[in-house]
Amino acid sequence: MKWEFILQGGLVSKTLKAEVIYTGYQIEEIKVTGDGISIIAQSNRPLLVAIERNYPITWKLLQGEIKGDADFNRITKELEKHLLQQDKTVAPKNASMAFSPVKISA
Repeated sequence: MKWEFILQGGLVSKTLKAEVIYTGYQIEEIKVTGDGISIIAQSNRPLLVAIERNYPITWKLLQGEIKGDADFNRITKELEKHLLQQDKTVAPKNASMAFSPVKISA
């Protein structure tokens, strides 16, 4: 999945491109590129969704460099915002629909 977002920062705003490059049961990795930025960020979002916990997402910088923690935090907040909107558009998973109804006999 690819998308673009605008990173607001002081007097300058940058258009960045993001792409989910790996999704597993516990982690996902997102590549972010743009003017002077090329990083890969890793989150534990799939794990939190799987265990149905409303904890904050933990982000780690896997590859690349970024000038400060504030810039990385702004980028991850924008990524979270997009991923949350994406999750809302996907139909909710309902385990009861996976199995046919059981007939009870006496």
